[in-house]
Amino acid sequence: MDKLTQKYRLDTLTPDELQKLKEKVNKMSNNELETVIYNDWENADLQTDNIDTLQITHMKNNINSRINSRRPVRLVMLKVVQIAAVILLPIFIISTFYLYKENNQMLSSEMIVATGKGERANIVLPDGTEVALNYESQIVYTPKLYNKQERKIRFDGEGFFKISKDRKHPFIIHAKGLQVNVLGTTFNLSARNNDTMAELTLEEGSVRLVSIMTGKNVLLAPNQKATLNYATGNITITNNSENSKVAPWRKGDLIFRNEKLKIVLKALENNYNCQIKIDCENCLEDIFTGTLSISDINEALEVLEKSYHFKTSIKGKEILLYKER
Repeated sequence: MDKLTQKYRLDTLTPDELQKLKEKVNKMSNNELETVIYNDWENADLQTDNIDTLQITHMKNNINSRINSRRPVRLVMLKVVQIAAVILLPIFIISTFYLYKENNQMLSSEMIVATGKGERANIVLPDGTEVALNYESQIVYTPKLYNKQERKIRFDGEGFFKISKDRKHPFIIHAKGLQVNVLGTTFNLSARNNDTMAELTLEEGSVRLVSIMTGKNVLLAPNQKATLNYATGNITITNNSENSKVAPWRKGDLIFRNEKLKIVLKALENNYNCQIKIDCENCLEDIFTGTLSISDINEALEVLEKSYHFKTSIKGKEILLYKER
């Protein structure tokens, strides 16, 4: 980075180097950028010999004429102006970097909020809507359009939504194969691009789920869950007491009902950002029903150990499940 900033100051960057410098600047915070430029300024070997004396003289004469100064231009004054010009150069470089970075940010029309494996986040949208994001989830919206006529977002992952009530500006969620229309309500939506189906569980209010493939829609009441099959576009609704616990992941639980063990292990990998291997290929098709913790991996593994008589070996982020022979 030091060599690139020095070559930028000397105007000797190649096009490839300039592109590389732009990419580095975009990834830096303002404080990091300031530190880099300051260090370059402090360590720079300032050369004043190549500054045109005639230009400096012309600049000095213009300044003198504006302030009605009649003092003669002296060589010492020229030297001071030359040094000042060289000192100002890094300031112009700093301004150029900042302007370039800010302009790039302003030109970006979309706001993206995302979580990775093992991460969760709580965000508040401009209208006051609260969203709790589960692992590997993403919300995308356009700030300059959001809440103008409608509140529209794109979504991938799992999130718990508390939609701020506003009848004049409907809240619309676009996800894989579906659209959700709400005015003000609370619900959990799981709509992952790499899953085979999406699930929407309503806690309060009402919400309309639309299948993009079939065009059909359903209106949900509290404690109802709608499941959308990505392959067919069909929506099924269940209504039972089990759905009363909406978004159990927010309470620190993973609840499984008649799920294959390989799905359970995959969920643990995503929640704990780890890799789980099992020394029992046939066991992956076994069915599991139970609750696992997403805040204590040792507690979750203990449940599996007791359920399947496994032993556990942990090395860093790699976990091995095996049966003693």
